[in-house]
Amino acid sequence: MLFLQLKSGEYLTIGDDIAIQVFQETGGRIRVAVTAPRDMTILRGEVRERNGADRPDGLIRPQKPGPANQC
Repeated sequence: MLFLQLKSGEYLTIGDDIAIQVFQETGGRIRVAVTAPRDMTILRGEVRERNGADRPDGLIRPQKPGPANQC
């Protein structure tokens, strides 16, 4: 797996046909702009999993916020 840090407005490419650009919003949220061929399906992970597909191999599961660990 490749990990990248991008600043708001920066982008990455996958092959010659796919570009992904990120934008930071307030409150820790981000927006993602994707340019890809029209015949390529693009789904949010939650939609993909709700429709019965497995989570793609290699992705890290986000940790849910919880109480702070106390020593």
